[in-house]
Amino acid sequence: MISFKRSRQTRRKFLLLSHRYIGIVSAFFLILIATTGTAINHLKDVGMNDYVLNWPPLLRWYGLSKGPQDIITFSTDSGAIVSWMNNQLYLGKEPLKLGQTIDSPLLGIAEGPDFLAAATSRSIILLTRAGVLIDRLGQENLPEPIRRFGSKDDAFFIDTPNGQFKTTASFLSWTPVPSTSKQVAWSSPRATPAAVRKQLLDIYHGEGISLQQLLLDLHSGRIMRIGPWISDLSALAILLLAISGLINWCRRPR
Repeated sequence: MISFKRSRQTRRKFLLLSHRYIGIVSAFFLILIATTGTAINHLKDVGMNDYVLNWPPLLRWYGLSKGPQDIITFSTDSGAIVSWMNNQLYLGKEPLKLGQTIDSPLLGIAEGPDFLAAATSRSIILLTRAGVLIDRLGQENLPEPIRRFGSKDDAFFIDTPNGQFKTTASFLSWTPVPSTSKQVAWSSPRATPAAVRKQLLDIYHGEGISLQQLLLDLHSGRIMRIGPWISDLSALAILLLAISGLINWCRRPR
């Protein structure tokens, strides 16, 4: 009889402790969901709908602290600066609207009478000086894959694994030429100017994480990489809390 009583007391103690700790876990999830949900609903009312956070640890958590692997920059004698970053070309600080990504890194740029030519290993992109696309020459318009790109007088040259080729400003045909490395002004990369680099990195990272996005991710659990599981855990914790509470109430001393 004593053993049975002791067993009942042990089970009751276990249920009471379980109820207590489940209540603590439930409180955490409920407070998180309630506070973030309320904040999300009233961000606009307090004028913080567009508030942006730039806290470095937060940016690292979102994977935005690292910059792109490469920023490759070339410039012309007239001061035009063209950069390649993350499969996108930029003229100065402005992204160029080319209609497609540039998968190959930039190999060089050259100036024509009223245009710029930017070369990758598989294409040459012709642009106005304002950065508007004129034409794009693909592999079918090139004699060989490009290794270097340069110019001399009014002609443009490419250096390929099978020799060098020359074309005019029309870019309609290519003529093989002897090695002319000493005469051609081959385009070479330069250090990206600090102001341009900062602007490109701002574009890459974005302005930061909006407060609204952070609250939404906290509310849904995405910030902890558990997504909708936070709602499921909250529901489960509340369910266990209700069940353990009912069991304790039913087994209370009469």
